Amino acid sequence: MDKIDLSEVCQHYRARVIRITPLDDCYLLETNRGPKELHVWPRVDVMRWSFAWRERLARQGFRVVERFIRTRETKPFLVVGKRGVTMTDHARHIEACEPGTEWAYRCGRVIGMMHLSQQESSILSGIDYLKQEQIGADAKWTKAKAFAEAFRSKHGREPGEKRWVAELMQPMLQRMERSSAMLTHPSIAPETVSVSHRELLRDNWGMVKGELYLRGFFRPALSVQQRDVASFLRDHYLTHKDLGQIDAFLDGYEEVKPLTYGDYTVMLAFMARPREVYKSMEAYTRRIANREEASVKAIEQALRIQESVDQLLQHIAYRAEQTRREGVDEPI
Repeated sequence: MDKIDLSEVCQHYRARVIRITPLDDCYLLETNRGPKELHVWPRVDVMRWSFAWRERLARQGFRVVERFIRTRETKPFLVVGKRGVTMTDHARHIEACEPGTEWAYRCGRVIGMMHLSQQESSILSGIDYLKQEQIGADAKWTKAKAFAEAFRSKHGREPGEKRWVAELMQPMLQRMERSSAMLTHPSIAPETVSVSHRELLRDNWGMVKGELYLRGFFRPALSVQQRDVASFLRDHYLTHKDLGQIDAFLDGYEEVKPLTYGDYTVMLAFMARPREVYKSMEAYTRRIANREEASVKAIEQALRIQESVDQLLQHIAYRAEQTRREGVDEPI
């Protein structure tokens, strides 16, 4: 937790603080105006950007999001040294959502609204974050090629598990190469690339007094909006295996913010990364190199996950082709 003078910070707010409890990602304050959360932001520019999209989202009509409480001087946040500080209300009773088609549709609409709110800001550059993703994808592909080549040259002809793992490496590398190439596809228009959170997850949703509640994003890792959507859909499908909910989310999203063929291409690029397969193979080859006991169980599990991801990829790729056939990307 960041070292700041909490007593000095709290004096800037109208609430009288009774007790302060440090949590993993914030300070929980018991005040005479109810429970509050005090968040410390490592980057002031990200805090300013986050304040802006939350306020725009509220103006669009979705107010069930953690908004920043203003200070005595009516400021929405404080800057202490090189860090930012915000206070929000703390919801004590957040219930889990009951996933289904209607819930997925509502989530899609809210995220579409959030992304519209975020793209209005010029504080952060979406193209810069896309370039970071391109560089990162190339770096991982290069690293994977190196450990795959070393493993195959040494163990590729050995019988049993090692040979099986060596044979799996080529399709893994092909997927990584394809994912990297898709991030530079000519259909990606620079004006459609905006900043959002790297991962939108189920933990960001809850129900408060019967209303859908969007929470979190106080220390966000940032990327482009398409990755935000891709991470949510991937996580959601692996949990529920329901393509109907995937379509419901995208239908709700596109009612607010239509997706171009280029948008779908970037989403598919992130989904196409063989994430679990790469991690399990890297771990396996490292243990072999260190002469440690190695099991292929993690790789087998990763391949089962990949089969499910492939079903999602195929479904969304079909939807993307429909978008292209309907001429969404064609000039009017």
